[in-house]
Amino acid sequence: MLKSLIRKLTERKDNPMLVTRTLDDFQNPKKVLILRQDRIGDVLVSIAFLKKLRAILPDSQIDIVLSHRNKSAQFAIKESINQVYVLEKGMLAYLKILSEIRKQQYDIVIDLLDNASSTSSILTRFTIAKAKLGFDKKNRKVYSHLVKLPNKIENHIIERLNSLLLPFAGSELNEESLSFELSDESREKATELLGEKSKKMRLGINLSGSDDSKNWGTGNYIGFLKALDSLQDKLEVKVFTTKSNEKQLNEITGIVPNIAAPFVRSFEQFTAMISTCDIVLTPDTSVVHLCSALDIPCVALYTYSNKPNVGMPWEPRSKHSKVLKISDKETLGLIKITDVLAALKQIIEEIND
Repeated sequence: MLKSLIRKLTERKDNPMLVTRTLDDFQNPKKVLILRQDRIGDVLVSIAFLKKLRAILPDSQIDIVLSHRNKSAQFAIKESINQVYVLEKGMLAYLKILSEIRKQQYDIVIDLLDNASSTSSILTRFTIAKAKLGFDKKNRKVYSHLVKLPNKIENHIIERLNSLLLPFAGSELNEESLSFELSDESREKATELLGEKSKKMRLGINLSGSDDSKNWGTGNYIGFLKALDSLQDKLEVKVFTTKSNEKQLNEITGIVPNIAAPFVRSFEQFTAMISTCDIVLTPDTSVVHLCSALDIPCVALYTYSNKPNVGMPWEPRSKHSKVLKISDKETLGLIKITDVLAALKQIIEEIND
């Protein structure tokens, strides 16, 4: 009922134009608004697109809408963005941000989400922008201009996002770099919190992601840590997680002590601590994207789906990284310790070659 109402309120009467080339309406706009109000990982995979858009439009004002869930990652896009709006929870937050973006009178709004979103539909519809760009998907009639959504099974999310550059430059340009600069202050603080490396390499283990399905399991982590004995002469271990996951961390460090990284509130500070690692093990895609940005090899643990609307896992782009996948009909806990250990050893061998 609510979705049907939103659809009626937000859909345009005119059919959207399918973009196949450079368009005049997208050349040298004064103001551009980007919609990326989802999760931290979504901000990180958008870095390449935003960097290329900034290169194409050096003199334009480029602003972005984030949400309470991913505003902590805004430091990673600051070089490409002029102003950040944060969509907080509740109807008043919607009304406030709609008022603010209407006042700005944007020339173009770009929705980066490749799945239909009621929030994006509302934000797109109630801007005054002449050009409203998005992927050809279920809420297609919200937009004035569409680009074809690349096959999700065959194309990484970075490549899919680059498709939105088509009306600006006439090509997808294939920018893939997710790199960003960390402040000297956050790097220095990371060294202070973790200390200097005591071994040749530091292995960072990120325990969990945004929900319980992105957790390898306490028993697996303990078993894996015990199996690292053969590498103890060359490998230092630091285990990262959030304060909300402290119970699992305590269970692990009760068996394998002196490996816990300190809790930090800032995602930028967490990123700086991850940057001190030479290899990372993680079941969380946002940390995978940090590894891609920082060019840190990682062992990524994923569940995957063969459904076309879900697409390929957001795999790492950093050199030497390994991905261990299991069907989303099963759990990450079924990925074998021996397989993870073998992937780690292979990365170490490749780094040392």
